[in-house]
Amino acid sequence: MTALEVVLATLVLLLILVSGLAFYLALLYRRKWQERQTKAYEMGGRQVRGDMYQLLGTFASLEEYEQVILLSTTSKQASLDLLGVKEDELHFVEFKKRGSQLQTPERKIKRLVDESKVKYVVKDVELPGQFEMKDRNAGGGSE
Repeated sequence: MTALEVVLATLVLLLILVSGLAFYLALLYRRKWQERQTKAYEMGGRQVRGDMYQLLGTFASLEEYEQVILLSTTSKQASLDLLGVKEDELHFVEFKKRGSQLQTPERKIKRLVDESKVKYVVKDVELPGQFEMKDRNAGGGSE
């Protein structure tokens, strides 16, 4: 074998090894991508089921409590679903699927309530002195 043939054979072997490695990495990436997609789908399903449990629980609570106070939040995972007034008690209500555990933020709220670290706070809010709305461009055209 000549030196050129040895160099070419080495290059061919290296090309085969690099191609094999690239193929393996592509398969690995695809498998991880599929796992992430599956987890995202499952999380979405859990969120929908959680929303259904909360909705059904809220409607069931209408008969149990004198007052049902729905809580609104911008948080994806609110730590509390509603407040219920029943006789001389205020209930902090979190709806959970039977057997599921409280998450860390929910455990914190439960601990604060259990330790009587609860306050009734009234916030005074005033509207600003002046409110103004103008067209963005003086010509009246759209952007």
